[in-house]
Amino acid sequence: MGKPTVYDELYPGRFLKAGLLKGQKVTLTIKDVDLEGLEDENGKKQQKAILAFEERPMQLVMCKTNGICIKSMFGPALADWLGKRVTLFESQWNGEPCIRIWGSPDIPSDQKIVVQLPRRRPMDMVMHAVSQKKQAPVTTGTLDPHISAAFGILGWEARAQSEYLAAHTGLTQQEIAADLNRMLE
Repeated sequence: MGKPTVYDELYPGRFLKAGLLKGQKVTLTIKDVDLEGLEDENGKKQQKAILAFEERPMQLVMCKTNGICIKSMFGPALADWLGKRVTLFESQWNGEPCIRIWGSPDIPSDQKIVVQLPRRRPMDMVMHAVSQKKQAPVTTGTLDPHISAAFGILGWEARAQSEYLAAHTGLTQQEIAADLNRMLE
């Protein structure tokens, strides 16, 4: 990994943090939805919804607001969420950075929703129909030198390199380099 540029990069872990988005909207494909007992600040275990993604090893601990947003786009059956894309963005909650759902390329038009949480005022939100620009696939002939160097360090032959790139279609070269750097750590 390169030199950290935001606080959340100083303490990497298995979960996505708002600062890692660096002010960008990021679209990821839902691979799995599960519940897991995680410790809170007081050391007590609480069941939390966890989203896993096809493009990233990091997962998202999903707050109820984000769950309501995804349910509004794809319905209540969790199986219907698998393979769907969600666009995440950095927002604020009680003065702290958080990750929220912006929308999805998989919905036909913007959807106005109301998020109603216990003991809170209703929140009007919009789930945006996100247009996805197709990126030219990264091939071994167009590789950034950092990616070529990482492949060399990993000892991957041309076939392994091509398979990796095919499995990570849609990622930018910068995202691919970051993923390979995590493998090398």
